[in-house]
Amino acid sequence: MIQKPNILLVAGNGRNIGKTVTICRIIARFAQEHESVGVKISPHFHELDGNTEYVYQSESFVIVREKNISLKDSSRMLQVGAKTVYYVQCKPGHLAGAMEYLFPLLSSESPVIVESGGLYEILEPGLLIFITGAEVKKDFRIRSETRVLHLNTEDVKQFTGENIHFVNGKITFDA
Repeated sequence: MIQKPNILLVAGNGRNIGKTVTICRIIARFAQEHESVGVKISPHFHELDGNTEYVYQSESFVIVREKNISLKDSSRMLQVGAKTVYYVQCKPGHLAGAMEYLFPLLSSESPVIVESGGLYEILEPGLLIFITGAEVKKDFRIRSETRVLHLNTEDVKQFTGENIHFVNGKITFDA
């Protein structure tokens, strides 16, 4: 298991439950003091526009640096203050390979806020925010050693992230 105390990982049990809203609030807060990095990992391949800056491209995964202003989740991270945002499209079973290319690009001195369910299978983050929607669409088992903040879609509406901090290269959380 890869230990990454500077990574805050946001996952959930379905779509449209507030993951990106949560991430954007945290990035906006951190951006006042830190050069935050945002990462969106998707198991689905979508058409990328012609203005895309590819970091790495293969048949199994694609890593791009988000530069475009749009309604995409990765662009929203950029718009709220992330210094750098990466968008990763990765076929099932190839996430570890994609991370071999991505991790060297991520400074351990910066907070990295990631939206991904699959990354938790290979990584122990500094903090996991797990968001539960009304309808369970994904099975997700949380390890006992993981520092986790549980939210539901109603909690997300009031969530400000004020109890989450980045200190000495680590994501910390006031319970």
